Amino acid sequence: MTDLEIQIPFSGIDPKGRLKFGFLLEMFQELADVDASKFNLSVRQTLKQNLTWVLRKYRVELQKYPVREDRKLRIKTYAEPYRNLFSLRSYKLWNGLGEFLGSAYTWWVLVDLKKRRPVRLDKSALMASFTDRITEEFPKDVAVPELTSSKLEEIWKVRWQDLDVNNHTNHTVFFGWALDTVPAEVNEKLAPMLVECEFMHSVSRTRVRCLTQELPHNKGRYFLHSLRRMEDERVYAKLSSLWA
Repeated sequence: MTDLEIQIPFSGIDPKGRLKFGFLLEMFQELADVDASKFNLSVRQTLKQNLTWVLRKYRVELQKYPVREDRKLRIKTYAEPYRNLFSLRSYKLWNGLGEFLGSAYTWWVLVDLKKRRPVRLDKSALMASFTDRITEEFPKDVAVPELTSSKLEEIWKVRWQDLDVNNHTNHTVFFGWALDTVPAEVNEKLAPMLVECEFMHSVSRTRVRCLTQELPHNKGRYFLHSLRRMEDERVYAKLSSLWA
């Protein structure tokens, strides 16, 4: 378990004084690397064993959106086995005044790079120290609805700086593509309070279509997002975002 306070930099704030959503995900990612390294389970460390972590699902659920006035954030994170098929990483988030802001969860699969298939966590010697269950009740699984029609679309090019150590588009970029397709007035007046993603396939250097559909919701503006390959409509990821 890792528990750290992080100062919010000026570059992490959007024009409305809110923390940029992508920057929040980068903070989570950085802290996860610190925590996993304690068990020799960071991506850099597992790659030496021809293994790597692949992100399958993500949920961010906020009760209060982080803003400039928070000045710093305190984040606590830990990981635990989930059905011996996933590593479930949990995050808890507070502002500088100690107010609880929300939670996030990520589901990861350990993949054998030579065999190109997932590894059961209880079958890997690398995971010998990774057996303790911490959470009393696991979070609800992520299941993003299928997009059925779309009136909003953007096309994105994968840049070199979007790639991670696996030579794939970093997952934070997926969220940026999706959230940038909502109407301008949504970004102006609201913040993404509940965002979920199911990752289907990795994305290398290419162009990506993001299709977005708005659906009625009693708690705010709700959107479905589908990231697809330009050439053949292969779905890279499905996302949903609730703005309030």
